[in-house]
Amino acid sequence: VDFDTFAMAHGNLSDLVFLALLAVVGQFFACPHTLFQDVGPFKAQFKAQNADMTAMIKLAGGLLLIIGMMFSSVKWNPINGKMAGFGAFASLGYTLYSLFQLDGAFVPRLLYAYIGVVLLGALHIFAMPSNPMPKKTPETKNNHGNFSDVIALSLLMVSLLMFFYPKHLYQDFGPFKAQLASESPDLTILTKFVASLFLIVALMFSGVKWNPINGKLSGLGGFIAAGYTGYSSYVADGETIVPRLFYIYAVVLFLGALHIFAFPSNPVTPKPEKKE
Repeated sequence: VDFDTFAMAHGNLSDLVFLALLAVVGQFFACPHTLFQDVGPFKAQFKAQNADMTAMIKLAGGLLLIIGMMFSSVKWNPINGKMAGFGAFASLGYTLYSLFQLDGAFVPRLLYAYIGVVLLGALHIFAMPSNPMPKKTPETKNNHGNFSDVIALSLLMVSLLMFFYPKHLYQDFGPFKAQLASESPDLTILTKFVASLFLIVALMFSGVKWNPINGKLSGLGGFIAAGYTGYSSYVADGETIVPRLFYIYAVVLFLGALHIFAFPSNPVTPKPEKKE
């Protein structure tokens, strides 16, 4: 077997995308107010900061962290990046079009840059992955039909609801109180962006054969995103637990992270011994 089959996942374009997304996550988590200000040539992305916008920005930051860590930790090959890459093209393309429509013309805003970074990563894993297909072995299971797909289907449902029925975020459902208070053009765009990120994460969960190595960094990102989302919701409600949808999202992300971090469905493909 050629050693190139086991090329390291690090040091390629995926890592550059990861580092760029890490900087975006830092902004979303630590300096969300900068999204409401002009930054150099970029006009303010959003107009008015409120509790709803802050909640969605933090959720977006967590999802970007997961995506960045998945970009970096997975050995992308001609198969495992196809679904996530296509999902990114379709969903983020729609979000870009919606952003353009909202302004009525091209206005340089940070969201264009952030979407561009994710699309660059999607192009890499879809069309120019850094690793060839590994050889199939009896120990390597089919990726589908395991817990990763359960998580993927759950996140796919969240994404589709945000895209096609975003009003559910503003409504009470049984014991669950409305997640958001009032609609606005900025919140609509941000919701579409978050829906795109959920779709990408879902397809990465489903498309990758998770093993004890490639799931560690991605799982860590999931733990951070889930914990921060849940904690932020708790603080936003005056440090009381009010049942809202974001808690469900946090639980699903946590369970997916736990699966790929501690209970992946595939073993690590063993490295062959060097030939004398």
